[in-house]
Amino acid sequence: MRDETVLHRLYGTVTSYEPGTGRVGFSPTGGHPAISVPVHRIVALSGDRRRRGHGQAPAHEPYEE
Repeated sequence: MRDETVLHRLYGTVTSYEPGTGRVGFSPTGGHPAISVPVHRIVALSGDRRRRGHGQAPAHEPYEE
C-alpha cells in the first residue's frame, strides 16, 4: 500500500489485454521498455486525433483539459 494516491499520465500504445490477470500491456513512447498495468489502476484511456487516419473514427475521444 502507498501512503498517497499518485496520478501519472502515460503516452504510448495499448498493446494487449490479459483478461485472466486483468492487466493491460502498454508500450510507452520514447523507446522506454513495455510495462504491464493492472486494469483497476487505469482512470481513463483516450485517443490522439493527430495520429488518427483520415476518416477513421476514434475508439475514444481525446481527453481535453
